[in-house]
Amino acid sequence: MAAASLELEQLLSPVENLISDRAQQSDQLRQPNREVIESLGNLGLMRLLVPKEYGGHELHPKELINFTKRLAEIHGSTAWVTMTCNEEAELVSAYLPPETCRRLWADNPSIVIAGSGVAKGKARRTKDGWRITGRWNFVSGCTTADKWVFNSVVEGSSPIKLCFAVVEANPEFIEDTWHTVGLRGTGSHDVVLEDLLVSDTWCGVVDNNSLPIPDLPFYRLPSALRFPFPKTGVAAGLASRAIADFKELTQSKTPLTSKKKLRDRPDAATSIAKAEALVGAGQAWVFEQLETIWTAAERGDEVSDQTHAKVRLACSWSVQNAISAIQHLVDAAGSTANFEGSGLMALLDDARAVAGHFMVGSYQIDTAGRVLLDLDAGDPAF
Repeated sequence: MAAASLELEQLLSPVENLISDRAQQSDQLRQPNREVIESLGNLGLMRLLVPKEYGGHELHPKELINFTKRLAEIHGSTAWVTMTCNEEAELVSAYLPPETCRRLWADNPSIVIAGSGVAKGKARRTKDGWRITGRWNFVSGCTTADKWVFNSVVEGSSPIKLCFAVVEANPEFIEDTWHTVGLRGTGSHDVVLEDLLVSDTWCGVVDNNSLPIPDLPFYRLPSALRFPFPKTGVAAGLASRAIADFKELTQSKTPLTSKKKLRDRPDAATSIAKAEALVGAGQAWVFEQLETIWTAAERGDEVSDQTHAKVRLACSWSVQNAISAIQHLVDAAGSTANFEGSGLMALLDDARAVAGHFMVGSYQIDTAGRVLLDLDAGDPAF
């Protein structure tokens, strides 16, 4: 895996300056920078989870976390969009016909796919294919994607069947809803489709909770465990950037009424130490739990409810740790953090936005605790 990390760092290196240069503009415009996203696609960094059989990298999720963390150290919103677009590409690989997937990435290895795996639409069967109607929220990267993939419930199906449909990205279907404080540059608007015809070739119809088509360790994981991990990389990267920015601040700032630099104050030392410990501990537990379920997936074993709970808990706790880490630094920075030029408050807002995702939200801690007490999870998504 070390070789994979090095390869990703080398691929990312040529566009790091571009990402940094366009970050502020992206946040101001509330959407990803098209040149940045296209560059990442051209480098093959939008098919990291796609099976090698389909032309992807088939990356171990630990490497995706590390890659996402590095991106978030440069720009949180770009990291989030890259992460989610890789997840949507994984959805396509998981449920669409294999021949469609092979052709998709063979025809365009640089393709960028945004979308949503939440079944917010209805799919109606017709003689020509499927008619898709629905509204999907939080479609990160929808303004710069080539295609979208959306999940819908098949009309009249019992037991429930799901239809994953791939459509051409069309700005006419985007509703401008992303007016936020955190992760502003993700452009996570709503997308609304009304009776859109999609051919069978571009649809994957499966039983609810069915296993994906590729028989690979990552795709054997329960769907609820495939998606929390990458979010932890974004949060850790934001906290890592905050630590670096705070360290730089301590070397230049002399607090009001003080004759010493900020770095000489005990609260600065305590804050940066706590931040490092929080982020490091959170990541370590995430990687430990990931290794546990990865071993089970390689063997083809089922993941127990107790293990499932610990995985969800580790991911949510890691994100909460990242928020706490940045908060410590914001407090120690004093009034400086309140100015736009410091960036610390923006990093805190971005980290809190990560925690707003239901896969790593703080409520997952309660859900995990219930399961660990042998109670019902109280969460249909568990």
